[in-house]
Amino acid sequence: MQGFATTCEAIAATTKKLQKTALVAEYFKSHTADEAAVSAVFLSGRPFPAWEEATLQVGGRSLWEIVAELAGKAEAELTAAYRRLGDLGAVAGELLPQRSGQGVSVLEVEARFRQIAGARGTSAKMTLVRDLLSRSAPLEAKYIVKIMTGDLRIGLKESLVEEALAKAYDTSLAEVQRANMLLGDVGETVRLAVGGRLSEARMRLFHPLGFMLASPVESTEEGLSYFSEAAVEDKYDGIRAQAHVSDGDVRIFSRTRDEITESFPELPPALAGLPQDVILDGEIVAWEYPARARHAQTIVDEVAESRSNEDEAQADNLGRARPFSVLQQRLG
Repeated sequence: MQGFATTCEAIAATTKKLQKTALVAEYFKSHTADEAAVSAVFLSGRPFPAWEEATLQVGGRSLWEIVAELAGKAEAELTAAYRRLGDLGAVAGELLPQRSGQGVSVLEVEARFRQIAGARGTSAKMTLVRDLLSRSAPLEAKYIVKIMTGDLRIGLKESLVEEALAKAYDTSLAEVQRANMLLGDVGETVRLAVGGRLSEARMRLFHPLGFMLASPVESTEEGLSYFSEAAVEDKYDGIRAQAHVSDGDVRIFSRTRDEITESFPELPPALAGLPQDVILDGEIVAWEYPARARHAQTIVDEVAESRSNEDEAQADNLGRARPFSVLQQRLG
């Protein structure tokens, strides 16, 4: 973990994108596939791969109390350091004492993160966190806390991690990006890249994919130049989501790849009857139905029919999108 933390310090110290990429690539090349895979996830600012639903569930106040205890500092001194440095990870790096025998590996940290995620109750989680930070050197603790709080702050996005992977393992960036999109796991992408097996990446049902996001263009002409046939539609103000459907089972994922099925109980019945396995990528919209109540599947069928018939009057009878503020009531 000391090598990881030292690399993070060097990445944070430069504003040059190419230098950041080179530092990460060199780190990957100098470590085992397992170490590089775990480190790639950490460098993306997460304790676990994007597709996993595991969470540490350690609150900021609990982390604060542990750092204060291990540092042996009063609340006022910790607060002053936080105001000066701006995040709790940096406070831990500065105030925690250096002792002989300290030091943990990247793989040990990942294993302890999984223990913390699986522990029940605040007391059990705090015991595990306290033990991890007490065994870590101050610089290691700095980045462990940063990863735990999702606040890495070294100017490194996952896109740069992908570029570093391509550079480290002498493969094309497009291959790395495609594999990472399909897997939703930059660590697994590393393992495939090490073995020259990026082409083996496959999408999996109920395993959210990376979302394809829109890119700006300079003009209408440029936008249309990418397609032999193009269509334009209004953008509804909703929530981007994926629906995974198989044999009547439906799960819905947000753009952050969190499962949100329970927040939208009206949608699974409308999708469960699809005749084949499918992954749908679209927008969830709050909709105001006409006065008469109808089953959601009827609405879906009639919308499709109205579009095919281009019958505006019929479309109007199906209702209209409601403001995003209505949809927000379902979130969280």
